[in-house]
Amino acid sequence: MRLSTLFLLTLALSGGIVEQTPKDSKPSGLLAGVARADIAPPVGIPHLNWGSQTHVEAIGVDPAGMVATALVLSDGKQKFAMVDMDALFVVEGSEIIRRASAKTGIPAAHIRLGATHTHSGPAFNREKGPLGVDPAPYEKMMRDYREKVMDRVTNAIIAADKNLRPAHAGGMRGTGTINYNRRVRATRDAPPSVGIRPEGFVDRELVTIRIDDAAGKPIAILVNFQCHGTVLTYENKMLSPDWIGMVRKTVERNFPGALCLYFQGAAGNQGPKEGGTGDITVAHRLGTTLGLQASALAAQTDTVLREPKFEGYVESTAFAAKQPWRVQGPRDATIRFVTRTLHLPPRKYTAKEIEEMAGRAAKAERELEPARASGDPWQKHQAEAKWRRWNDLLSKWKKPYDPTPVKVDVQILRIGDMAIVAMPGEPFAEIGVAVKKASPFSLTMFCGYSTGQGGDYMPIESEYPFGGYEVERTPYGTGAAAQLIQETGALFRSLRN
Repeated sequence: MRLSTLFLLTLALSGGIVEQTPKDSKPSGLLAGVARADIAPPVGIPHLNWGSQTHVEAIGVDPAGMVATALVLSDGKQKFAMVDMDALFVVEGSEIIRRASAKTGIPAAHIRLGATHTHSGPAFNREKGPLGVDPAPYEKMMRDYREKVMDRVTNAIIAADKNLRPAHAGGMRGTGTINYNRRVRATRDAPPSVGIRPEGFVDRELVTIRIDDAAGKPIAILVNFQCHGTVLTYENKMLSPDWIGMVRKTVERNFPGALCLYFQGAAGNQGPKEGGTGDITVAHRLGTTLGLQASALAAQTDTVLREPKFEGYVESTAFAAKQPWRVQGPRDATIRFVTRTLHLPPRKYTAKEIEEMAGRAAKAERELEPARASGDPWQKHQAEAKWRRWNDLLSKWKKPYDPTPVKVDVQILRIGDMAIVAMPGEPFAEIGVAVKKASPFSLTMFCGYSTGQGGDYMPIESEYPFGGYEVERTPYGTGAAAQLIQETGALFRSLRN
């Protein structure tokens, strides 16, 4: 480090070439502030994320930590806040947005919270919890935890707003390698399942946005990829951000002083290439891999406009042209925003589908008695989990058909020639790819798992005939994905004009 500093100082004093950075640029007009909150739950909180797990309480917290990171952007006239939270879904979103808006003056519509979609956070549902467990103390722990989360995330948004400073932003796209399609097809001998299907559609586009201060020091790195937080499953007893925590840790090690925000993409049918384990080192390895891939993109990003400039020749072993990269000025930092509530077709179940589901539920009920009589706790547990799963779906499918469209909020934030699209729920990767392809901007992030109306899985139409977990529980009918893609394309055009 000392030798490098001395070399650069000697070069500068001797009139040599010194790299130009954002400090050599005029202001872009963009202001940015970032702040972080610790939202790690307490040990002992309920940890019921999987129907197949047998434990109730978490016994520890992943060293990667569980956090919420807030980013506030402004052009001096309007402000926008985005928050990355280690959570399955942002169930406290409306109240956090209300509190943060009241404290900062940022309009509620300009505040978006996104969940990383880890399946290893706190969770409790008395309808699905283990039989014989008193729910009252666990429900109180969950209420207390959610109140803590609301306070801390609100304060992080307030702090980010107070930290606003002149900034420059730029982005790059590349490739991540940790995901696969997770929708395993049915065979003659086995029903459809959630697993690894290498031949299935996969979106491996990795998108990063780097935000620097006026001196060229990175203050925030945004990472967008699409993969379920399901490396850790029913055997895991640790509260964890899953692989996402190590993405942030790795990026922040490579950019000291900057905070990394992870925005989950269209991960509805995308899972990790390794999963179904209680081994936290697997999650750390995959997160480190993607973190290094994201760091490489961020390191190559120019947050201002630079290009090589010819400044004569140098007589050397070769006749060399002097072409140092020089700053031409700031990138476009125009901020524009649009949001729309889409009205999408609801799911309708046929009489044949309901009859088949009733048959599955009846079969599962017949299997309960021999499983309970076997004396094998695991066999009993699996039979009860299967019975609950089919009955939950049957109860949902038997409800009278409601033709009321499903409302889904879609928003797009434009930052110069970059765009960030966000919606609630779990859209399939094909939807994210189509939306990004329709974007007129040079770089587009597509984010699911965000606050707003809507939610749950959104398959593409071609997947409905194959059934499976995501298709069986979606509230959306065929045609919903195509309509969302089309209407989002119209929103893009309104931002470009």
